[in-house]
Amino acid sequence: MRKVKIPIFIWLCYALSFYTGVSAGGAQFALLEMKTEFGLSSTLMATISSVQMVVSIVMTVLFAGILDKFEPKKAILAGGSLTVAGALLNATAAGPWAIVAAYIVGGIGSSVTGAVVYPAMTKLDPVHITEHVNRQQGMLSLGAFGSPLLMALLMNQLRMPWRGIYYINAGLLFVILIGVVLVPSPGRAIRKAEEAMVETEEQAKARKRIMLTPAFLCMGMGLLLYMFMEMGILIYIKDYFVLELDDVLGASLCISAVRGGTTLVRLLGSKLSKNRVWMSVGYFALSTIGILLLAVFRIPVVALVWCVLFGAFAGPCWPTIMSLGISLDPKSSGRLSSVMTLFSTAGNHLGSLVIGACVDTIGVGNAFYVNAIFCVLGALVTWVGIRDFRKRGLVPEGQAWLDAQPKHKRKRA
Repeated sequence: MRKVKIPIFIWLCYALSFYTGVSAGGAQFALLEMKTEFGLSSTLMATISSVQMVVSIVMTVLFAGILDKFEPKKAILAGGSLTVAGALLNATAAGPWAIVAAYIVGGIGSSVTGAVVYPAMTKLDPVHITEHVNRQQGMLSLGAFGSPLLMALLMNQLRMPWRGIYYINAGLLFVILIGVVLVPSPGRAIRKAEEAMVETEEQAKARKRIMLTPAFLCMGMGLLLYMFMEMGILIYIKDYFVLELDDVLGASLCISAVRGGTTLVRLLGSKLSKNRVWMSVGYFALSTIGILLLAVFRIPVVALVWCVLFGAFAGPCWPTIMSLGISLDPKSSGRLSSVMTLFSTAGNHLGSLVIGACVDTIGVGNAFYVNAIFCVLGALVTWVGIRDFRKRGLVPEGQAWLDAQPKHKRKRA
């Protein structure tokens, strides 16, 4: 089968996601040093840290309805410039209010650049959108995985001050933005693709109601339950190694083990399977096995293997479910991806609260049984959404999977 050429602009979308991972991974090293230098309380530091999250949610809500009207190149340059400005404000901050200003400016910028990525990839190459979202998330995970290792080396061994982290972030994003400037705008290709999507008046009305369909709502709930599962592991896995296993070395390696498995599988997702049903529902079910291995077999060293397995099993779920949701209407992919992101954000915060309450009540090891229940619910909800795809005459496995099938199977699908 002929190898598909990936548009250069999509490669830049991957690079932007890598930057996001690097920025998020390095921030944890800056926060403690920032807190010490400015004499901030833990409560105030947590409040400041939440500013960017609040800005991101507000921006997502505001831009959900108009995101599809943006020209991707201009939006990325505008958002990226604000993000660079935010990083430089952080690097030169003289006090907590300067940090707040930096988080607001950077939060607005990163919200715009992050939101544009999904509709740009969907409209440039809708057939392979699942592959692109998996790679994009894989690059984000790679940045988040590698950044703490690099920052630990620079700060602990080379004595780099915390401000250097933000100069590195600004420099990396600036280089990516130069690439965006040099690449031709994808706007014309996107407009031609949209013009080719001829639709009747009845189809246009149905498209406006797509967010109320079981297919879309189940994909949103699938993301929410996925984040319940992921945050329940990532936030409390260190406590599991320390309190349940008395394994300090394992506690220092466990998150890297999870992220390593996730990163590898996301980057290789299209090599493993093109079937979106298997990559969402199937891997959701496999993730349950990974969690149960941690809950049942509480063995030092071996538990690190369970962490890698969980990361590998969970890796394709989020990107595949996101791609399923936005593939329901490529013309409105910006609006749909924004709403899906809100589901994901809600799961992020609710999951940490619910699993945290379980940890306090029944212990971290037993709390993983509850986490496994959320994982099963996620697989079931996603499967219900898949069934609605079929009722609508859509192929949930995806066009890339369908194209790879023999002709007689394509006709049946």
